[in-house]
Amino acid sequence: MERMGKVGRRVLLWLGCMMGLWSPLLWAEVKVIPVFEAQAAVQTLKEIYPQLGVSAMGNQLVLSGTPAQLQEAEATLAQINQPPQSLLIEWRVDGAASGQQLGGSISRDEAKRQWLLDGNAEQYQRSQNDSWQVRGLSGRPVLLQMGSYQPVTFYQWNGGAVVGMMPLINGLYATATLIGDRVQIALSSEQARLDQGTINRGQSATEVSGAPGQWLTVGELSTSSADQGSSLGTQLQGGRGSQSERQTLQIRVTRQ
Repeated sequence: MERMGKVGRRVLLWLGCMMGLWSPLLWAEVKVIPVFEAQAAVQTLKEIYPQLGVSAMGNQLVLSGTPAQLQEAEATLAQINQPPQSLLIEWRVDGAASGQQLGGSISRDEAKRQWLLDGNAEQYQRSQNDSWQVRGLSGRPVLLQMGSYQPVTFYQWNGGAVVGMMPLINGLYATATLIGDRVQIALSSEQARLDQGTINRGQSATEVSGAPGQWLTVGELSTSSADQGSSLGTQLQGGRGSQSERQTLQIRVTRQ
């Protein structure tokens, strides 16, 4: 009997410990709250209340925790859950390029950012400081698109020459989200570059953050290439050239 009494006490002690561990779970509640910017709210609440269960389902937040935790989180949400703010998103490209083209000289049309070949000069240099802007809403993606035309000289078999302008369109999808006194910008990009007569495309994604109104550097791209010739169909054959380029992309988000 004494042995059974000891075993019974151990079982009761074990059950008491387990009930102590489970008691917060037994008292946990779940609430679903509609919000304007679900992802930003999830990030903010996770930083403030690491013990609170937070997830996003469309434009709704799913919160799980004790009644006290939920009450405190709802009070915080009432302050940060505001309609999306109107933003001015600006981006600029600073860079320089140099190169050599056999069989033509290059001049630039500043208005259309087009390069044209004429005459027989050999070398060129250029610098650019282009900027664009678009208006959007906090937490909503916008398309930032840049473009230019790359001159390509094609030589026909009968000795004639044709200058073709190949469009190179580069685009960025930017989602700027205001979180307190900072802005977080998620960027996904698509780049197009001419390489030996072929347009090569690539994709990348990154995130930057900083204060609203501050120019933020997204990254720098340095390239160099030697073009040994290009062809188009069966009638044309390209010439030779080389070029190098360095560009820095910056972005700025301002409240409107």
